[in-house]
Amino acid sequence: MSGHSTNLSKHGVPMTPESLGNSRDWGDANDHVKFGVQKEIIQQATKARLPQHDIANLLALAEVESGFNPDAATTSRISSASGVFAITDETAKDTKNRLSGTQKIDGFTVNGNYDRFKPESNVSYGIATYLDKKKHAHSENIGTIYEKWNTNADETAKYKDRLQQHAKQYEKDLKNKVWDGPGPPAPEKSVVFLKPEPAGSTAFEKMSPVPKMSIPAFDQRECLNMPDTPSSRLLQSVKEPPKVSPDKLGLK
Repeated sequence: MSGHSTNLSKHGVPMTPESLGNSRDWGDANDHVKFGVQKEIIQQATKARLPQHDIANLLALAEVESGFNPDAATTSRISSASGVFAITDETAKDTKNRLSGTQKIDGFTVNGNYDRFKPESNVSYGIATYLDKKKHAHSENIGTIYEKWNTNADETAKYKDRLQQHAKQYEKDLKNKVWDGPGPPAPEKSVVFLKPEPAGSTAFEKMSPVPKMSIPAFDQRECLNMPDTPSSRLLQSVKEPPKVSPDKLGLK
């Protein structure tokens, strides 16, 4: 989306310890974070009583705009587009002052003040903006709605087919309840152990991290009777617990 305000490009705003994404780049977040962003979209849209095709459109739109990285930001030096739906400061201000709570967007109310890199906030403003653009497009088709969302004709032409294809797949995923489970676990943080230097030394040195066990992965989609889809593939990162031999359990 267009905008001219504070530079929020990946070179302009540093990441923080609270950042959920890995960088400001499109899609640069782990599967646990992406799954959480997807569920946030679904939960807010469901609470707003939006039908499944609208929820699928929103998922497809977020995928194109940020790749579900809540910390994504434009590389442009003249745009403030950022977050899950790449909302600009101008759009957020207009959404809150002109649209929120009105019949223009079917009474949908945004979630407080705009906080671009907070998923709950960006998703809320993204849904409101989507409803406004949908009204102006007079269409249920995400490709047509995107023409109102993004006024850059080249980008619209580039992503239109992708949006439509993904929206269809996301609607199937919603019907198959892909997001009803817990999703991929958060990645483990590496543990660093310290050992003292020989007597007489006060310095410490880092020891190598304990090597991780090699645990075979299993396909959770098969257990949940899920299709092979872009969304359900996130669940493949779930690891099967290690098997313990009976003698170690005292059963032999």
